[in-house]
Amino acid sequence: MDKIGIVTDSTAYLPRHLKEEFGIEVVSLTVNFEGNSFPEEGLYDNFNEFYERLRRAKSLPTTSQPAVGDFLQVYERLAERVQSIISIHITGGISGTVQTARSAAQMLPGVDITVVDSRAAAVGEYMIVDAAARAARAGLPRNEVLSIIDHIITHMTLFFMPGTLEYLHRGGRIGGAAALVGSLLQIKPILYFNWDKNNIIDLYDKVRTREKGIRFMLDRLERAYRNCRDLKTAVVHVGCEPEGQALIDRIRALHPELNPDSCPVGPVVGAHIGPGTVGICCYPLTPQLKEIVHY
Repeated sequence: MDKIGIVTDSTAYLPRHLKEEFGIEVVSLTVNFEGNSFPEEGLYDNFNEFYERLRRAKSLPTTSQPAVGDFLQVYERLAERVQSIISIHITGGISGTVQTARSAAQMLPGVDITVVDSRAAAVGEYMIVDAAARAARAGLPRNEVLSIIDHIITHMTLFFMPGTLEYLHRGGRIGGAAALVGSLLQIKPILYFNWDKNNIIDLYDKVRTREKGIRFMLDRLERAYRNCRDLKTAVVHVGCEPEGQALIDRIRALHPELNPDSCPVGPVVGAHIGPGTVGICCYPLTPQLKEIVHY
C-alpha cells in the first residue's frame, strides 16, 4: 500500500503522462456551452477546438463545480490503496470546488484526507500538484509533503495578462471598474490572485502595450531569480501556444539554465480569463525540492 495518494481537479490541467506516472486522481469540473454540458477532464488534448468555438460564440460558457458524490467516489476508491490522501484544488476565491472537497472529506471520518486550497488555478495549481506527487513518490511522510506544498504556495510568483478583460468582466471574476478602465484607455492589465481579498483575481498593475506587459512579468521573474537562482518556472497560455512558446524562448535567452514548463489552460479557467492570456509562474526550490522536482 502506498503512503500518500494525490487528488486534484481538472483545472490543474495536468499532462496525461504526469497523471499516469504518479497515479494522480482528477475530479472534473463541468462546462456548459452552446446547449451542451460536458466534463472538462480528458475532453481536449490541446484545447484549440474549444477556443475556436469560444471566439465565435455569442454567449459565454458557464461552469460548475463537482458534486460531493464525485469526491466521495474518488476518495473511497483511493483509500483502498493508500494510507493518506492529499487533495489539492483551485482556489476558493473563484470556485466552490475546494469547499465541496472538504464537505466530502468530512463524510469519511475514517479516511485520512487533507484538503488544500492552492490559492491559485491552472499553472499555479499544476506546479503544486506536480511537486506533491513527486514528493509522495519519493516516499516523504505526509507532514513533509504538506510542508513542501505550503512552501510553494507562500513563495509562488504568478502574474498573467489577458488579451482582453471582456471574459473576466462578463463572467463576474473581476470588478466592473477595472474592465471599464481597460476598455476606455486600452490598457493591458497585469492580474494576480489577491490573498488579501480571498484570492480573487485582481488588478496588480497596468501597462500601455502588450510588450510592456511581457517585460513587466519578465522583470518579476528576474527579481525572483536574483533572490534564488534555483527556480521552478512555467509559462501559462490560453489558446495562444505560439505566444507562450515565444515567452519561454525569451526566458531561456535570459537564463539558459531555466527550463520553463509550457502550461496550456483548458475550458473552465479559459472561459473566464479568455483566449490570448499569457503569464509567468515560478517558485524557489529548496535543497529538498531540487532533489525531487524537474526544473
